[in-house]
Amino acid sequence: MSGPPTLAAALAEVAGPHPHRPAVVVGDRTLTYAELLRRAERLAAGLTGRAATVARCAADVAVTVVAATIADVPLLVGDARAADDERDRARSLFRADRLVTGDGDRLTVEALTVAGFDGSAGLDGSAAGAAGRPVVPRDGGPPAHPGGDGPAGLGLSTSGSEGWPKCVERPWPAVTANARAFAAALELSPGEVVACTTPPHHSYALCGGILTTLVAGGTYVALDQRPGPRTVADAVDGHRVAVLLSVPLLYRWFSTAGLATRHRPRLCVSAGAPLPPEDRRRWAASVGWRIGEHYGTSEHGMLTLDTESVAGSVGRPVAGVTLTVVPAPGPGDVLVACAGPPTRVHHAGPPADRAGDTSRPGGDGPQPTGDVGRLDADGRLHLLGRRGGTLNVAGNKVPATEVEDALRAFPAVRDCAVVGAPGPGGGQEVVAFAETVGELDHRALYAFLHGRLAAYKVPARVVVVDRLPRNVNGKLLRSELLRGLAAGTWR
Repeated sequence: MSGPPTLAAALAEVAGPHPHRPAVVVGDRTLTYAELLRRAERLAAGLTGRAATVARCAADVAVTVVAATIADVPLLVGDARAADDERDRARSLFRADRLVTGDGDRLTVEALTVAGFDGSAGLDGSAAGAAGRPVVPRDGGPPAHPGGDGPAGLGLSTSGSEGWPKCVERPWPAVTANARAFAAALELSPGEVVACTTPPHHSYALCGGILTTLVAGGTYVALDQRPGPRTVADAVDGHRVAVLLSVPLLYRWFSTAGLATRHRPRLCVSAGAPLPPEDRRRWAASVGWRIGEHYGTSEHGMLTLDTESVAGSVGRPVAGVTLTVVPAPGPGDVLVACAGPPTRVHHAGPPADRAGDTSRPGGDGPQPTGDVGRLDADGRLHLLGRRGGTLNVAGNKVPATEVEDALRAFPAVRDCAVVGAPGPGGGQEVVAFAETVGELDHRALYAFLHGRLAAYKVPARVVVVDRLPRNVNGKLLRSELLRGLAAGTWR
């Protein structure tokens, strides 16, 4: 039975009539569709087992991913900025036994030995299988998986911003189909240019940017090495960018510095974290380009897109994705169902913590994303925070986002984050961390908050910090705040 065209087939459709069309641009380096397909086919000829690579360059990542789909082998795409221990942990969780290295036209495959890969229990507490080596058939059948048979797919390591790190593995057909759906939602035309400021190991850049652009026959421009306002402005003009993908932290920077260009992208997309209302207003006043929000997860791919610039909304589901909110229409838990085989998750950390992971896909039917939201009358999703971001204070539910919105309304608070920390008597108390403009008048702040929040929602403590901890994509690392509280770093 024939299915949708594979990723390699999509590239071949472009490389035939347009062999010299740029597929991926990284700085001064341009990889055409013909070159991309040729290099991928050559790499695929020697690619077996369960492979891993380090995402140092978007062009090399594109070649390696296409090669993995041709060879039908699992591939873990790792963070180039991660420490050696972090990479080893991710490869061990993924059970990688091959490593793709090199750059440009010199990508090679070598055997990989990782600690905990000798058949004993790995970091996720499960056995690695016979001799620690999975067997990948070359007859077109599904590759064997240490935790059970399943189709080969794309592996990504999550940030661990809310808890223990983990690796997810999304089957290749699901990855490709989701990229096609996102391209359709973006209304990408062949030859259009998509520019992205996030690193190529991140799901937003890899799946929402590189793969989405390639299946549409467009050109992907990587801006992750120098994502500053001048670089972005030069790229927008030089490549006539149609769609810009970035994160709230950078859109705030662009708004402050300004983006003076002759050409205007037809759409800017913000993802990775909610776009604060004040940042949206500042962007509209200083830059004025149309901006919408996107919602996706490493476990499920691209889920929604807002192309109507509706404030507070991340848009409607893309094709192949069904979103529900329980209880409907919300506020409630956001559940997702995606077409195709399910994602597998490889966990680190104690089994008790893994059992409580609400974002873990598995089984049939809708799966919880770990987010809380509501659906409006037009089917748009509005995110209200993480499930773990709803605090329980003396039996009262306190949405962290509600407290954060109140804090940001105070003139001296530039940005903030709210967590639930152990309080007196073993209960949970609200603790806020704030980046401020000048010195914070705590008495005035508390009077301000009491005028907007119920007493039990007002933070027991407000800790002033120079900068909130975030990863390279601007995603807030609440786990770092909690660890700092436990260690006594902040008082």
